[in-house]
Amino acid sequence: MASVSDPRTRKAAAAAAARAPPRDFLAHLEAYLARRDGVDKLLKISRYAARLALAAGPPLPPAASARLKAFESSVGLSRKAFRLGKFVQDVNALRAATAAPPLVLLAYGGEGVYYFLEQFVWLAKAGLLPAHLLPRLQRLSAWAELLGYVGSITIKLKEVAKMESSIKTMRLNKEVRGEEDEAVRTMRAKLLLKRLSVVQDVADAFMALGDVTDGRGLLGSSTLTASAGLLSALISTHKNWKSC
Repeated sequence: MASVSDPRTRKAAAAAAARAPPRDFLAHLEAYLARRDGVDKLLKISRYAARLALAAGPPLPPAASARLKAFESSVGLSRKAFRLGKFVQDVNALRAATAAPPLVLLAYGGEGVYYFLEQFVWLAKAGLLPAHLLPRLQRLSAWAELLGYVGSITIKLKEVAKMESSIKTMRLNKEVRGEEDEAVRTMRAKLLLKRLSVVQDVADAFMALGDVTDGRGLLGSSTLTASAGLLSALISTHKNWKSC
């Protein structure tokens, strides 16, 4: 009887996994929608698709344009309510990161402060807090978000470089055969997701920078910001779908 470490056994197991039937779509969809991030990104797609239709599409009749603007605004407010308490995940990430380097503190700290302040932005927009607090809360929130993305992008670029180096080493290694080839393919798939994650963060950082600068110059283009938001939402949806 072949042992578990036998290459033939591992090859047979890999082949059996490759022949496994595809996952049921509705079961996969249920798992995706059970996640807070899954629903949030679907709302994000809806919001920025509506924005893009208003900014880049042909002029709509006044009534249709008003309904689309109301829909976009309502979805934006719903997303803020839906992310209530999300800052706790960043607090826990910082607690778990022992002797965290400055970039990790910047990434998780900035994101955590952003999600924390967004709760008060939601309360102000919903009418519970005084409206005069809204501009300052939004400005502080945008700064925290931007700083968080600076840290996140820098960390992920370093991770991309390490993964690329690992793949080159694995491919140059003369002992890479059989099951090791599968390891290379797995690493390449992870590298693709990491690169997409960088693109997503850059798109979100572009929008945060527009909020910080009050949309001056190129950052004030409604078409560009809507496109960046939609691109970010689609990438995040793809990542969440693959991971659940």
